[in-house]
Formats: sequence, C-alpha cells, structure tokens
Amino acid sequence: MSARRSQAMRHGIRGFSAGVAVTLMLFVLASAGVVWVYSGMIAQERWPIRWLEIDGSFERVSAEQVRASLAPLVKGSFFTVDTGLMRKEASDMPWVAVVNIQKSWPDTIQVTVHEHTPVAHWVDDYLIDADGQRFSVPSAREIQGLPWLESPEGQMELVFENWKKFDDRLVLIGQQLERLMLDPRGSWSARLSGGTEVKFGKGDIFKNLDMLVSTWSGLMRGQDVPPVSVDLRYTNGFAVLWPQNIDAIAGNYGEKN
Repeated sequence: MSARRSQAMRHGIRGFSAGVAVTLMLFVLASAGVVWVYSGMIAQERWPIRWLEIDGSFERVSAEQVRASLAPLVKGSFFTVDTGLMRKEASDMPWVAVVNIQKSWPDTIQVTVHEHTPVAHWVDDYLIDADGQRFSVPSAREIQGLPWLESPEGQMELVFENWKKFDDRLVLIGQQLERLMLDPRGSWSARLSGGTEVKFGKGDIFKNLDMLVSTWSGLMRGQDVPPVSVDLRYTNGFAVLWPQNIDAIAGNYGEKN
C-alpha cells in the first residue's frame, strides 16, 4: 500500500508541476502579446496622425491660428495622441468658447471650434457672450456697438437677464439700452440709445419701464430731440428734463421710491 501511495504521489506532483508550467507559459505568452499589441499601438510610425482638420464659423479666430497652435501637439500614434492637451491649448486662445476634438480612424483628428459671440460689455474690461458667460480678450474696451452692463459682484446674471427684457420692450419706442446699471443699494438706472438717462429706482422696475414706454410718444410730441433724463422714482408719476430747460417738467409728483 505504501509503495502504491508513493507512486501516486509522484504522479500527482509531476502532474501539478506540468500544470504550473503550462499556466506560466500561457501567462508569459499573454504578457508578450499585450506588450506586442501595446508597442504597435504607441508606435507612431505604425499609426501616425496624417490629417488635422480644423472646422468652425471663424470670425475673430482663424483656422490657421488654431492649426499653428495644435500642430506641435500631434505626437504619438492614433491611440496615444493627447486630445485633452489639445483641447486645453485651443480653449486658452482668445475668443474661443468651446472646442470639440474627435479622432477619425485611421489617421485623422477633427477639431471644431466655437467662438464667443459678444453681446455686452461688463465691468473690469470683460465681455458677456450670447449665453451669458463672462470672458476676457485683448482690447475688449475698444469694441464698439455693445451695451455696457454694471452691477456689484455676484449680480451679473440678474443684470444680463434684465437687459434682455428691457431691450425687448424699448424696441417698441425705437430705443435700445446703451448702459444698464444696478448700484450697491439695489437701484436701477440706464442710458438709452438716444442719450436719455433713466432712473428706475428700486421698486417694480418693469412697471416703471412700462410707464416710460406707454408715455414716450406723448413725451416726444412736438419735440425735436429726446429728453436729457427721465426720473421714474416717483409713486404717482415721473419727472422729465429737456435739453432746452434745466428745470424738471414733472408729471404728477409723489414721493420717490
């Protein structure tokens, strides 16, 4: 019995050793395969990027500028080129709002650039785009034809939204906002495209705006130029100052808001 048991054990050990050897061999072969595949993936000469396509509705940035900025970053193979770094590089360019980068098999990178569309000036030489996002570019202050919006810190979104509502109503009287301001005390004022300074106060500013719009044609009857200022901070009326008369011509005066 002992001889048979010893012989069985020897066969078992040999079988176990053979199994371990086969397993190790398979592991080595698999590892070599992974290394071979990875080496092929990262080898630039095997899967090089041959085309860098730049697309976008370019107005303030050119495709040539974007290409010159990104071309030095096209390194490695199709599988390893750092599109994240390319996206960051393009996003840091002035006027660039969003950058989309995609790989197209087998040798192309497609870059789509979306620019900021400025709609208003903001404090500290910033601009606001059509989506209400603040951004900065060189010589922003020199850009003409945009209204100026001002407010204390943290109130930009409110001023931006109110500016759009103001302009939608002022167009009814042929006016636009050149400037809209919210001061630290919460009082609103504006300058219209005709040069009129308007004080809306703190209360229901849209009620005051509607009063201005509804009475504008009456105010302008017989007048060659718009008023210098309109003060809407009264409970029951408003005050108007005309360029030919420094005295305020008042509506039904009440207490100021």
